[in-house]
Amino acid sequence: MTPLLHLEDVTWEADGRRILGPLSLDIAAGECLVIVGPNGAGKTTLLRVLAGLLTPTTGRLTLGGDAVQEVPRKALARQIAYVPQLRPMHLPLTVEEVVLLGRYPYLSRWQLSHGSEDRAAVTAALAEVGLQALRQRPMENLSGGERQGVFIAAALAQEAAILILDEPTTHLDPKHQRDVARLLLRLGRDRRRTVITATHDLAFAALLADRVCALRGGESLALGAPHGVLEPATLHRLFGADFRMVAPGVGPAIPMLQLAAEGEG
Repeated sequence: MTPLLHLEDVTWEADGRRILGPLSLDIAAGECLVIVGPNGAGKTTLLRVLAGLLTPTTGRLTLGGDAVQEVPRKALARQIAYVPQLRPMHLPLTVEEVVLLGRYPYLSRWQLSHGSEDRAAVTAALAEVGLQALRQRPMENLSGGERQGVFIAAALAQEAAILILDEPTTHLDPKHQRDVARLLLRLGRDRRRTVITATHDLAFAALLADRVCALRGGESLALGAPHGVLEPATLHRLFGADFRMVAPGVGPAIPMLQLAAEGEG
């Protein structure tokens, strides 16, 4: 089977310095891939390469067998939606107006306004993130978690098969982290979308991922099922710190990790 996304010996360099690669990776349709690693590992760079926002310095990236750089921008935006970690803090727009921005790949050259299909897509996206009641609310009046939900809704309104998110739970309180995790779990489990995300939250990665890619120095240190990657020995090599397993309490048997105190194994 042809993978949905295929990276073959991909590198990316800036000012003569290699930031990513060489990296080879296949991503299947409908899977959830979570990328973990320390600061500076190349996680955001990898996401931006996968989204077609950065052109590999060397190597090949294909989407459904076609070279990503040869796919027209609007056609690519119908297949890949990207939610960056850093977004404008001040947006003089309503929630509906922001989510409508996700419909730009479907606007024709001479179209002056959004049509009924666009507004239906916005309604469906806001329903999926549970923010229908905020449709006319100014973005300036939203909490951090609500704003994150709106940006995810804008990506969903693109109706793309691939959803790429960079640190989707950063700066959110525990409730909104949980809400985003539940949303991404639903999106991943229905298999209608391929979800690719980067995170520093190892518990979030363990809960969400079909596979985890541990990235260090722009290269893959480990790739596989969460239980095989998110274990103390691999995490020690990844972060240069000691971890230990903690028995879970009441609830799902999700492995929990914590930093070991100095001198502990």
